[in-house]
Amino acid sequence: MTNYDVIIIGGGVSGINCGVTLASNQDKFEWSKDKKYLIIDDGKSDLNKASLFNVAGFSYGVSGVVAMSEMKEYLANFNQLELKTETVVDVSGVRDNFKVVTSKQEYKANMIVFATGMHQFEITGLDLSVVEHDKVMKPNKIKIQNIDNKISDGVYVCGLASGVKTMYLIAAGDGCKVGCDIFQEWTGKHMVAHDSVKDAIS
Repeated sequence: MTNYDVIIIGGGVSGINCGVTLASNQDKFEWSKDKKYLIIDDGKSDLNKASLFNVAGFSYGVSGVVAMSEMKEYLANFNQLELKTETVVDVSGVRDNFKVVTSKQEYKANMIVFATGMHQFEITGLDLSVVEHDKVMKPNKIKIQNIDNKISDGVYVCGLASGVKTMYLIAAGDGCKVGCDIFQEWTGKHMVAHDSVKDAIS
């Protein structure tokens, strides 16, 4: 069973940006060189139903399907980051010893990030509190109860599942924030992921 430092459950906007943030420090520090990250995506991101008219960096009005394809291609730049298309059904265990069961196989992880969206949460195992999402206009949407994106020791949530508003840039930023929060846990310092090594610590 392959062991990962962080498994991100959900490969939409926030999940991908969390993974990219984590992996983009891969060659900059001794502590980051041997880390392994996995994004598990069930292919159901809301981005696939959208078009983007307010996100600089993509073509104006680009379809969400195209944007998602481009983001997934971008992941190939990071040799410590994998993407698998599977459905997670159960997560159990504690920090440094989580077991993630999918429709196809099992994985081990030191830390977990849920980036599962706001429509439903059907993953069993951990004792999570799913409550009403109070920052969206649509009824019957959910979030996972958290404090500043942290659910419990070693378990985070980002994107719409954390309770943020439904915009691409907000979800992307929330994923990046969780990546930086994990850096801080590992190093004891406020960390970000910049392009140059000398600027990587803020």
